Amino acid sequence: MTRSVLAYRSSATEGATHIDILLACYDALAEDIRLAGKSAVVGEVAARCRYSDHALLLIGHLQSWVSLLHDSELEANLVSFYSYLRTEILRLQFCMEPDKFIDLALVVGETRATWQKKQNTARSQIGTIGEPQGSTVGLERPASRLLVSV
Repeated sequence: MTRSVLAYRSSATEGATHIDILLACYDALAEDIRLAGKSAVVGEVAARCRYSDHALLLIGHLQSWVSLLHDSELEANLVSFYSYLRTEILRLQFCMEPDKFIDLALVVGETRATWQKKQNTARSQIGTIGEPQGSTVGLERPASRLLVSV
């Protein structure tokens, strides 16, 4: 990890909200998947395994807080999504095509974008008359091919 990436991640987590931390995890997950693909293409098996292992660790971390949600539909969607990601990362261990890794990283990026939109919407609704703080009205939409909604 370069110094600039480390500095970005450190500054992004200082004073961060839960969603800020979640977004940083999604960023790291997408980057690990991308780097695993890059390593696979050039035949660096050890690096591919290291990045894939870290991606699986991040997925485990992300899934560990899902049971704390108060929305059973969202919980089920996220459990399904994280299971899909885990399965795909393991399947890609036998793949040498960078496009497959990039496609999976893009799915993570789409889901991250949905969380970002939820965060931005919640911030803009603070103090709005008639809407509870952090309302998710109108935010139920698919984030990826797996229909993960937040």
